[in-house]
Amino acid sequence: MLESPANGPAHSRRTAWLAVFAFALLGGAGPATAAVAEGTLLIASPEIEDPNFAHTVVLVLRNDANGTIGVILNRPTTLVPAKIFPELAASVGSYTGKLFRGGRVASARLLFLVRGLAAATVQGPEVVEKVFLAGDPERLPDIVRLADGTRELRMYAGHAEWMPGQLDREIAAGGWQTRPATAETVFHASPTALWDELMKRSTETVAAAESR
Repeated sequence: MLESPANGPAHSRRTAWLAVFAFALLGGAGPATAAVAEGTLLIASPEIEDPNFAHTVVLVLRNDANGTIGVILNRPTTLVPAKIFPELAASVGSYTGKLFRGGRVASARLLFLVRGLAAATVQGPEVVEKVFLAGDPERLPDIVRLADGTRELRMYAGHAEWMPGQLDREIAAGGWQTRPATAETVFHASPTALWDELMKRSTETVAAAESR
């Protein structure tokens, strides 16, 4: 279960959020070292037994010479953001979405994926066509006000991370399937069904290719 961030001054928590935001968006200016680009989906092989990644679908946010980061798209929790981050209660406003477990790294920090009108308030990069990454809590009130609920805003506590070359080796070993993400995939209406759906598509594609 997600835990509340450690008690401390609000400024310190804000600094922590901005630190991970800078790491996610600006860290690692070097060229990508693999064919896995930002906006790629990583679909876990059924053979992956690591509970952190079993049956997960990960959206790659950054992949370069310093490593790879992403967020898990299909692990929603039952927790509302304001419960885990009470200092954001006023900013969250009428948002009714639940937190997603984005990964085990920096689980006390938030990243947002945004599309629609709310994307105009975001300074982060376009990870998928018309889907933008944000992490500055000061932007949250405007994002929530303009977003059409969970159809246009998802909040992730934590992120997944790989060291340089690690993801390449895991893909080569058959641990992950890759495919381009779409806005519809990122904002899937039934995220807990996403892995099964993508695996079924993959199986059907392979079967169709083998029958030719």
